[in-house]
Amino acid sequence: FTDGILLAASAGVIVRTVRMSCVESTGYTGTQGKKRSHKERKPVFTKRKRTSAGEMCYLAWRNISGHRKRFLLTVFSLFLGLEAFLGAVVITAGSDYVHVIEQRPDFLIAGQFSTYGREQGYGEEYQTRDAGQDPMLTEGDCFDLLYDNDYDEFSPISPEVRKELLEIDGVDSDKSYIMEGAYLYTVISKKGIRPLEQVFLSEDAEDDEMIEGWDQDVVQILKEDEIESLKKYVETNSLPVDMDSLENGTGVLILHDHALSAAQEKLTEESVGEPVYFKTMISREDRIRWNNMTAQERTEQEEAGNFQMKQSENFTLCGYLDNRKENFPEIRQTWHGSEGDLYFLISEKGFQRIPTEKKTLYMELNADQTKESFVKTSVQRIISEENQRRSRMTETAFDEGTGEAGIFCISKSDLMTEAASEIQRNRLILGSISAVLLLAGFTNYFNVMVTGVLARKKELKIMESVGMTVKQKRTMIQAEGGYYCLFTVGLLMTVGMAILLMIRYYMEQKLSYFKFTWPISWILLLIAGLAVINVTTAWIMCKDEGENSSGKGVRFLMPF
Repeated sequence: FTDGILLAASAGVIVRTVRMSCVESTGYTGTQGKKRSHKERKPVFTKRKRTSAGEMCYLAWRNISGHRKRFLLTVFSLFLGLEAFLGAVVITAGSDYVHVIEQRPDFLIAGQFSTYGREQGYGEEYQTRDAGQDPMLTEGDCFDLLYDNDYDEFSPISPEVRKELLEIDGVDSDKSYIMEGAYLYTVISKKGIRPLEQVFLSEDAEDDEMIEGWDQDVVQILKEDEIESLKKYVETNSLPVDMDSLENGTGVLILHDHALSAAQEKLTEESVGEPVYFKTMISREDRIRWNNMTAQERTEQEEAGNFQMKQSENFTLCGYLDNRKENFPEIRQTWHGSEGDLYFLISEKGFQRIPTEKKTLYMELNADQTKESFVKTSVQRIISEENQRRSRMTETAFDEGTGEAGIFCISKSDLMTEAASEIQRNRLILGSISAVLLLAGFTNYFNVMVTGVLARKKELKIMESVGMTVKQKRTMIQAEGGYYCLFTVGLLMTVGMAILLMIRYYMEQKLSYFKFTWPISWILLLIAGLAVINVTTAWIMCKDEGENSSGKGVRFLMPF
């Protein structure tokens, strides 16, 4: 029985052995059978073999991260140097003197002072001032301005000249500006003028309720957008000014050049609502007749009331505004600044209540740039012809043989030509400062690269002795410099941009003509400069080693 079981158990093996070839039998173990199917597991982490360049970049990062504090301080130092340069570039470009002149219209045209006024030096102050200052600011008063033109029909820019100027081919009338108004005598209540009583109230007028001015004052018509900007300014600053009366034509506003002290400004609240009205100058015919009279005849005619001046309807005083206060809206003005004159603002509706025609006080012309030269020639011709005509109009002048005051023009192109040398000088100075900052930033980066290599000279020698080639060494140094560059540029594009915005806000508060532009081209230049320094430094530091070990180095892959 036992033999039978053994025979049956070994029969399969015997038969398989008999049938196998000699080659198959050498590898037979007898354990073969059905294999279980096992699902192949994928490893959780796969380790890829790095390239030579990858190993060098990894090694460079290990070198940097091993001295984290030094790395962060170095990056911060580089960032400050380059950010200082970008800040200097933004300030230099934004505060360029060209922007001052660019704010001017292509052509500013206004009436001249009389011959008597110009002899006193009035009306020509703009010629010795900075282009950024108001050219219409003067110490001369309306007596000096209208000395030879003291009659109601006089307009600083005549209707005929105004029409000719606007019809010049190339003048953009939509972008041009025309100021209208008149020169009038003011009659105002004592309470209304009290904030300026030291200037306007004489001893013999202390008992009068209504005070009449000795000289003419400017009454300027505001445009709708100017009224809206003033309303917004008054509301924002909670000023005691009645803008509703100004807008509906029943009130007038006094604009002054920081003429009130803190104590006087408190009195302006009490002046709101006080009565004021205007009187026109005498007609041209009466002025000529008055000039031909003797002193006794003039007195008799004045006492008889033969030189009548038309009177306007009553207005209410809306208040006082200081045109030099911070954030005051842009309101163009004709000649202003004299202590002895008042400067009134009125709406179009309000001026209709004054019995006189609107006069053109001031013009700004903007031209098509392609036709600017032709427009300039035409403007000069028209002004020259008008001034020659007025020089022959001597009937209204106080001084015999003196003609009426003419008009003048300030051209943007002339201002640019006159300021060319100053612009060049400013650019040279500010550009030199920027260049020094740029050189300092690049020198700092070069110093970081060189000192980093020299400090690890012994370490690099050991790595060369175990097989690191010059090419691998150069790649590692470039990778280290690249990390410095990458982190520095990252700071420039984040924190640096925020700092530039802060500079923009500050400069716009300090300089009205400041023009901010993003220094994109300079940032690209900085990146390119850092890259060039990085490559150049690595090449120089490895040049000698490359010459000495030429043909001896074995390509080495770091086992990390």
